[in-house]
This record gives sequence, C-alpha cells and structure tokens, in this order.
Amino acid sequence: MQKCPYCGAELSSAVYSSTECPSCSRVLHSCRCCSFYSPDAHYGCRESVDEPVWDKEKSNHCDYFRLTDKSIGSSSDDDKRKKARENLANLFNF
Repeated sequence: MQKCPYCGAELSSAVYSSTECPSCSRVLHSCRCCSFYSPDAHYGCRESVDEPVWDKEKSNHCDYFRLTDKSIGSSSDDDKRKKARENLANLFNF
C-alpha cells in the first residue's frame, strides 16, 4: 500500500495528477513526491525530461512519475532558512 510522503497516511487509490492526500491535503503528483526527483540532476529529475518543471511542489502531468516510498516531510532548505532567520532576529534583537 502506498503512503503519503509528507504525513505517512495510507492512500487507498492510485495517484493521478489531481490527487491530494486525504489526511494533509498536499498535492501528491509533484516532483517532490516522485522517486525520480533529485535536486542535483538535470532539471531536478533522474529521468530524461525535455522541459523543466519549475515549481517542484505543484501538480504536474509527468509520464515518468512514480510515488516515492521515502518520507520527505519538511525540506532541509526550509529548516535552514528558518534557523537563519531566527539567528538574524536574535542578532538584532527583533
């Protein structure tokens, strides 16, 4: 059984381009949820895509899409940005 990569909820049906998680309401057919997604690869995909998908969190119609079995939760970039903002606020006493 497939699970939502964001919250881990079990999915009862196949993932299509308009599918959202019934638990957390996040879009599932997106680059971030795909097993081929790799920020270091060309266009962020390990498959040979012809055109880039600029917003990796939005739904797309990619034929290569395969739902990842890994948990992605919040991105480490978001955590780094949050920590940097906290450090800046502490530095200037905001």
